[in-house]
Amino acid sequence: MEKFSVYSDKTTGISPFLPVSLHPTVATYIFHMVIIPIKLLTMLPVLIVLPILTMFPNTFKVIIDVILAYFFNVSETELAIDGVRRSDEKAKQEKSPRNGDVILVNATGPLDWFVWKMISENPKNVKVGIAASEGVAIFDSWTSWISWCFSGSLHVPNKGKSKTVHITDIDASSSNVDGVADLKKYVGNKGTLYVVVEGTITNNKGILSFPRGFDVGALAKMTISSGYGLKVLSMKVLPAGISGTVIPTNKWWWLFLNFGSLSMNLKYKMRMTALVDKYAQTDAENMEPEMITDSVIRTKLANNSRLKLLSRDMDVHKKREYIHAVRESMEKKYV
Repeated sequence: MEKFSVYSDKTTGISPFLPVSLHPTVATYIFHMVIIPIKLLTMLPVLIVLPILTMFPNTFKVIIDVILAYFFNVSETELAIDGVRRSDEKAKQEKSPRNGDVILVNATGPLDWFVWKMISENPKNVKVGIAASEGVAIFDSWTSWISWCFSGSLHVPNKGKSKTVHITDIDASSSNVDGVADLKKYVGNKGTLYVVVEGTITNNKGILSFPRGFDVGALAKMTISSGYGLKVLSMKVLPAGISGTVIPTNKWWWLFLNFGSLSMNLKYKMRMTALVDKYAQTDAENMEPEMITDSVIRTKLANNSRLKLLSRDMDVHKKREYIHAVRESMEKKYV
């Protein structure tokens, strides 16, 4: 893969678009073929009652936890919060993603959507969008999100294109702009909006630059002007790669590997920082809008260097070039 070294970060040597190579044994194939039907039969009753349970947030979160654990072997979803002791459950609940929060996050794969619902105050009203040059493109459903993940997370699904929060550079005191109206429309009073600020999925080793044209500072001003909280959530999944969809991925192959296993023990390690907390008791706890830059956001996403900050030229556009180069190479190989 030396010819693709141009798509590695020059500073750290990390190749953020390179998927983990998985080579299941024959025994693994046989075992998965047996266990998958059993899990599917067990899942049916849960899926039938799931729409009803969405009316009860705490119960719904428990069900999501069970689904992730039993069907996808997510053994741990740990959320650490800056300034809160791990043992202080009351403070953690108060500082967790709440109604009226806009949360800037990095994405790892299809399961993220459900993890975000599980840690939010009102899972039914969780919205997910991705950073793009024109603003924040909102997914209309979890199926659109999953399609985006399996397609290589390079382009917004067609249905999502009609739902965009247009970012406008405004004064913090202004509330009479289309962007703010869009933001209020999708977040509302009881919603939580997660924004994948890298604009794509990586292999969870580093933090990309944000898409060209995406103004995170303007989004921060809009969020604060709308009366919402602004937080950063750093996602790290271990073991890396098996649940991710860095490049275009066959959904049946992904389901075969993830749904049929009993021993993956996926662990979600998350850390959240509140830049502006709408529930804060004093203004001193909140950061000034002018100080919220892409550099600040990327540093928080890196979570004390657990994820490396990649060079400025490493972004979703570089990933598009990488995918195109790989496809060209494969076509030449089979000609």
